[in-house]
Amino acid sequence: MTHTRTPSTPSRTSSRPASGRSGRALIVALTLAGLVAVPASVSAMDYAPAGAAPKAAADAPETGAEAPKAQEPPPAPVLSGDPETPYTRVAHFYAAYVDVASDPGSDAAATALRAFYLTPAARKRLADWERRNEADGVLRAQNSPTAWRVTPEGSGMGTTWSTVRLTWGEGEDRTYTYLKVTTELESGKISDISEKY
Repeated sequence: MTHTRTPSTPSRTSSRPASGRSGRALIVALTLAGLVAVPASVSAMDYAPAGAAPKAAADAPETGAEAPKAQEPPPAPVLSGDPETPYTRVAHFYAAYVDVASDPGSDAAATALRAFYLTPAARKRLADWERRNEADGVLRAQNSPTAWRVTPEGSGMGTTWSTVRLTWGEGEDRTYTYLKVTTELESGKISDISEKY
C-alpha cells in the first residue's frame, strides 16, 4: 500500500480506513504488553482493510487448534534408592542378583553379591538349602525370573522384613513366587531368605 503526501496538505493520508489503523495499534499495544503473541511470519503490512482477512490467515491454524505434535514415548521410569534403607538394599541385591543369574558363567559375581549383601549365617543356610534342593537359594528356583519387585513389610526387634515377588514367564503365562527377606537393621545385611507362601 502506498502513502502519498501532497504539498498543500501537511497530514498523511492513506487509502486504508481508520479502523485498520486502530486494529493495528491495538495489536501492537497488546503485543508490547505481552498479552498477544503475533507470529513472526505476519508483518504489519500483511493486514488488510477492515472486513478482509489477513494474508497470513490462510496459512495459520484456526484459533484454538494446535499443530499436530510428533508422538513422543512416555518418560522412562525413574529408579532411586537410599543405601541406608533396608528394603532399598534388598531391591539393589535382587536387581543385581537377577542380572547375574540370567547370565551363564556368572557364579563368581553371584558369590561376590552374596558376600556383600548377606550375613555369614544367611550364606550358610542358603548353601544347606541349595544342597538339599539342587536350586538357587536366593531365587528358590533352578532358573532366573523375568522381573522382581520388593515391598517393605515392617520392622521390629532390630530386624526388618520385605516381600520379594519374582515374576516367571511373560504375558498371560506369567506366574509369581513370593519370598520373605529379613534384614538386620544395624548391619543392613540380609539375615534370612525364605519362601513366604
